[in-house]
Amino acid sequence: MPYATLEEMTHRYGEDFLYTIADRNNDDRVDMTAVEHALSDASGLMDSYLSTRYALPLMHFPDLLKRLCVDIAVYWLARDGGGTTEEKRQRYEDAVAWLERLAQGKTELHITGSESETQTPTRTEGVFIQSHPRWFSRNTLRAF
Repeated sequence: MPYATLEEMTHRYGEDFLYTIADRNNDDRVDMTAVEHALSDASGLMDSYLSTRYALPLMHFPDLLKRLCVDIAVYWLARDGGGTTEEKRQRYEDAVAWLERLAQGKTELHITGSESETQTPTRTEGVFIQSHPRWFSRNTLRAF
């Protein structure tokens, strides 16, 4: 499930801008397949970072993830469509840098709703071993 939609991309960047980066066959219409693929790919990249700290899929997530998804997808669409600018590249790099900090535990994602109580990190540092107590030891076998 993508973290953002075409409507959110349009709201953030405008419809005219989307025509310039997502009109693949020059028919003055946004290529929905290209947009959906870009949003899906961006969400997949985000999941690769989020999965190190959170159980996926996230049912409730902050608008920050929508913005990051849009920035990543727009950069990829612009790069493929020949409309890449320094600003788009910087937004993409900032989004990936934030996701890297999240995966390293240097920042937090504030999740709201019932899901926040069940979220546990999927990876911890160090080793934790748990087993049953020993049945046979020098003290328990002393009588034999």
